[in-house]
Amino acid sequence: MPTVKELFHPSFPEIPWSVRDKHDFENYVPSKTEYQFRPEKTADFLGWLQFGGLSCLISGPTGSGKSSLVNEVAARSNIPVFPIVGHNRLEWLDLAGQYVPNDKGGFTYEYGPLPMAMKAGGIFLFDEIDLVDPSTLVALNSVLDGRPLVLSANNSEVIKPHNDFRLVATANTTGHGDGEANGYSGTLKMSRAFMNRLQWTFKVDYPEPEVEIQIVEGITGNKEIAKKMVDFAGEVRQAHKSEEAHIPDTMSTREIREWAKAALFFQKVPRINNPLSEALKYVLLNKCSKDGRPVISEIYQRIFNQEL
Repeated sequence: MPTVKELFHPSFPEIPWSVRDKHDFENYVPSKTEYQFRPEKTADFLGWLQFGGLSCLISGPTGSGKSSLVNEVAARSNIPVFPIVGHNRLEWLDLAGQYVPNDKGGFTYEYGPLPMAMKAGGIFLFDEIDLVDPSTLVALNSVLDGRPLVLSANNSEVIKPHNDFRLVATANTTGHGDGEANGYSGTLKMSRAFMNRLQWTFKVDYPEPEVEIQIVEGITGNKEIAKKMVDFAGEVRQAHKSEEAHIPDTMSTREIREWAKAALFFQKVPRINNPLSEALKYVLLNKCSKDGRPVISEIYQRIFNQEL
């Protein structure tokens, strides 16, 4: 049996970690990438997955790696993942399933990600759950209590949860409706009854600078440039958090990674004199607010000693 040290991080002890045998839902197991696990957050998640019960909430800023942590652990554990992304028009049928036309001129009931995860003993990954109307989430209460799911639209079919079924919700907030104040428009306050049923809660922030530098260096092959890119992102985040000089824009780990990849592409374009600044325009600057653009430009000029 493989160990957590082999699968997740060299600092972990030689503790065996169960990897699921081959099953009928292999197509739903995420693909493994060159992901860099953060020991503390990974240990928390592994602890919940093994001992923590049915459900958890992972909260943190956009692009901080909430969903990636779930998918990468599942990839190495051969656990199927059934995801859905929340939004303000999401309905119960998006979770549970609905009838769809078939090639015989009739209709077939197509299971949604929730009953699929319950049948497979997989992870139902509910991303951006704080964007969903609380009245839609009420229907999840019985599932979070460990009871079977009744599909009334499919002749009241009863789906009993597999012993390995888990529900993971991710959000930019902790469900208290404070997202607008932190730059996350559209986030809603989740009901206390629903929150009480989420058994564990994790907070995932952006990785430490040393980790982000390793990520970027792995793409660019240049540690000095990687450090400057991470320093730049750090100052953008500070401006976003600042009460005095607040800007609505920030920069996620995902965007730093995309910036590095785009810069490599622009290095191959003869007409581009500055691949870093050109890449940053497409990854960040072109979608920035009017107030954020001059602040971000100033930060870039100061760190890289050139105009953006």
